Amino acid sequence: MIELRKITQNNLREVLDLRVASGQEGHVDSNIYRLAWAYVKETNNEKAPLVFSIYHHDKAVGLVDMGFFEISEADFLFEEFGDKATYGINHFMIDYKYQGKGFGKQAMQKVIELLRTFPQGKADAIYLSYWKTNQAARGLYASVGFVETGEIWDGQTGEDWDPEREDIERAEVGARLGL
Repeated sequence: MIELRKITQNNLREVLDLRVASGQEGHVDSNIYRLAWAYVKETNNEKAPLVFSIYHHDKAVGLVDMGFFEISEADFLFEEFGDKATYGINHFMIDYKYQGKGFGKQAMQKVIELLRTFPQGKADAIYLSYWKTNQAARGLYASVGFVETGEIWDGQTGEDWDPEREDIERAEVGARLGL
C-alpha cells in the first residue's frame, strides 16, 4: 500500500538516502536540494511547497514536491487552457530499488487524489514537466491521465526550444491533467 507521509525528524535520514537509478541523475533534482528549496521558501515567507515522502508500508520509496501557482493571463496555460491556478509537481522520484514495481503509478495516483482536495487553494489543473528523452516518465504520467500541452523549452535555460537543435536531451516537455 502506497501512502504520502510528512517528513519528520524520524524519517528524514531515510528520505535523504533515496536515490534514482544510474543514468537518471539528470532527470530530477536531488532530494536534499528539494528539501532545502522548501526550507528557503518557508523562511522567506513564501507559500511553502507540499513535500511528502512516499511510503510502501513502512519503507520510504520516494519523494514528491508540489506547489500551488496562480497563473497570469500572459502564461501559456492561461492562453491555451484558461487555467487561472494550477498545482505543479516540481519533483517526483522513486528510489532505484523500487522502480518497475508499480509504486510510481500508485504514488502519482495518491498525489492526484491529494491535489483534488485543493490543499492550498482551488486550481484548474495539475501541471508537470519532464525531459523529452525520459520515456519512463512520459509513460507514467500518461498512464494516470496527463496530456502533453505542446509546450517545449530548453530545460537548462528556460528559453523557447528551437526545433532545429540536435541536443534533444535538453528539451523539457509540459504535461497537464485537468481538475
